[in-house]
Amino acid sequence: MRKLSASLLAALAACLITPAAISAESIIIKFSHVVAPDTPKGRAADKFKELANSYTNGKAKVEVYPNSQLYKDKEELEALQLGAVHMLAPSLAKFGPLGAKEFEVFDFPCIFPNYTGLHKVTQGSLGKQLLDKLDSKGIVG
Repeated sequence: MRKLSASLLAALAACLITPAAISAESIIIKFSHVVAPDTPKGRAADKFKELANSYTNGKAKVEVYPNSQLYKDKEELEALQLGAVHMLAPSLAKFGPLGAKEFEVFDFPCIFPNYTGLHKVTQGSLGKQLLDKLDSKGIVG
């Protein structure tokens, strides 16, 4: 279960790469998060770094900045929008102030009975509608 949670966090983080980061031939991806490296989110970030570096044959170098090394929790989304960082792994409730309050539902405990239920929502039309709300804010999911 923990391994799956880490994988889901890594997938979410991968969805937050900005278009500017994608367009470069050889790129450095700054991945900022606010938790310790030994947490599930921290481990997921490190795993993403390992996989991205491996799958791109070194063309993409991921630099992970844990523990709010670059930005505090409230500053990260703005830094992403400005291109100062390229990836985040925020609490989904952080998207509420950007006009996407619907993301706050993911903070309710046990709202989905299992990962299958979660994936039906996030990978379906409702998930696409949620992600579309972020496009105008410069955030790609």
